[in-house]
Amino acid sequence: MRKIVPLLIALVIVTTLSIFQRELLLDIFSRLQQIHPLEAFPLLIAAITMIVARGFFLAACSPGIPLRKAITADQSALSAGYGIALGGGAVGTALRIHMFSRMNLHKQAIAASIVATAVVPSFTTWALPIVVLSPKVFGGGLEGFQVIVCVVGVLLIIVSALFWWVALNRPTLFAIVGRIGHRLQQFLNRFVPRRYWRTRAFIERADPRFFTDELRMSLRTLIKQRRFMILLSSLSTLGAGFFCLLIAANVFGARGLTVYEALVAFSLIRVLIALSPIPGAAGIAELGLIALLERAGVSTLDATGTTLLYRFLTWFTPIVVGTVLWWRYSRLRQETSHGPLHNNDSELEDGGRSLSVHV
Repeated sequence: MRKIVPLLIALVIVTTLSIFQRELLLDIFSRLQQIHPLEAFPLLIAAITMIVARGFFLAACSPGIPLRKAITADQSALSAGYGIALGGGAVGTALRIHMFSRMNLHKQAIAASIVATAVVPSFTTWALPIVVLSPKVFGGGLEGFQVIVCVVGVLLIIVSALFWWVALNRPTLFAIVGRIGHRLQQFLNRFVPRRYWRTRAFIERADPRFFTDELRMSLRTLIKQRRFMILLSSLSTLGAGFFCLLIAANVFGARGLTVYEALVAFSLIRVLIALSPIPGAAGIAELGLIALLERAGVSTLDATGTTLLYRFLTWFTPIVVGTVLWWRYSRLRQETSHGPLHNNDSELEDGGRSLSVHV
């Protein structure tokens, strides 16, 4: 049931529009039917751009993982995360860890990748509206919600930057996490029955204090060696997302939307998506973006149609693409385990065995 909650939310939105805004929905469908197939081709380009940009970012944070594998892992995890209403993010992360382990990536490199891909987007999510709204700051044209986003964003960036600088340059914080993990390990060893010997063996093999110390060093090395690539790839995901919004507005034929106002709406909707407890922010993102576009001077028809196309690119498409890529990956793994493709499947070869994050 939880897996279909986001789809149910989308269905509720469409149903609500069909009841209370029937004429609006009919106008949107009419406008979409008038779009020539060749005119919709930019939507495909935008979707591919977004997929590649996200894969580039994951590959930058995961030494030893080529772009093709990074795209497969990212889209598969994204599909799982968007398809599960509660706990989708954790499931997506677990799926990525599973795939990276199958690709023979070292556990410290996997941990560093997970941390980096979670932390870096949080900086860009809050930094983008600050940069975009800076002209309004000096011009005194900020609105209430924009002021809150700027103030909270500045505070979060400063606090997060100080926290991670101290955490990576001083062993204290990671040592505390390691000690907590060690005590949890002792607690589990005490209460897990001996008949679950495999679980006990797994717990006993773990060394939380060593792992956290190695993780800190791996993160330091990753930042030292790839900071510019990580920054560039993170900015590329921003550019790809904004490109999707512009293409959606252009294909639908939205009028009165300037590039700057589109950038403002894009930066603010990223904040709403980040704050949403629902994977992909199904429902919240749509209503929020429609409101932001209308505030920018776009008609309700154009704002709603643009939003539907944009969310089709950024929410529905990853679910479909990720599902297909996961099916293909699982099929190749299954065939390899039975022998026919053994040593012949280049996609499942270890691309990172000779590379390590921690040196």
